[in-house]
Amino acid sequence: MITRMPHDLDSNDDLGLDLELAEALAHFDPEHQDPSYWYRFRQWVLENAAGELARRRLIHELTVGDVMTSWARTVVPVALLAAILAGLLLMRDQSVVPVRPVGIEELLVSGVQGQTIPSALAPSETSDPVAFASEIF
Repeated sequence: MITRMPHDLDSNDDLGLDLELAEALAHFDPEHQDPSYWYRFRQWVLENAAGELARRRLIHELTVGDVMTSWARTVVPVALLAAILAGLLLMRDQSVVPVRPVGIEELLVSGVQGQTIPSALAPSETSDPVAFASEIF
């Protein structure tokens, strides 16, 4: 039978202890038939968890160097493969004709009809105020 101590109950609990329900469920308590059941169960759990608990204690003691060493088996080959692939891609792109950068004058006059800045800056037009401003600035 389940025995409850007075300090097990919460004084703010609206439901309180349902004695009738406790009596009905007492039959399903393994301690009802075997008084040492929970003690043996606790021992069994601790014995089976010993390996996992030891592993977790060892993980706690690992350093950054230990983690990096364990990762080296996968990270180093992947980094090497990425470097080789990048090198191959760079070597292959050398056959492509380099793109000529667009100058400022070309950007300013692209799509403009009529007199453009290069024609305004021709030596024959030196008396023009645009040429004067261009030489000063």
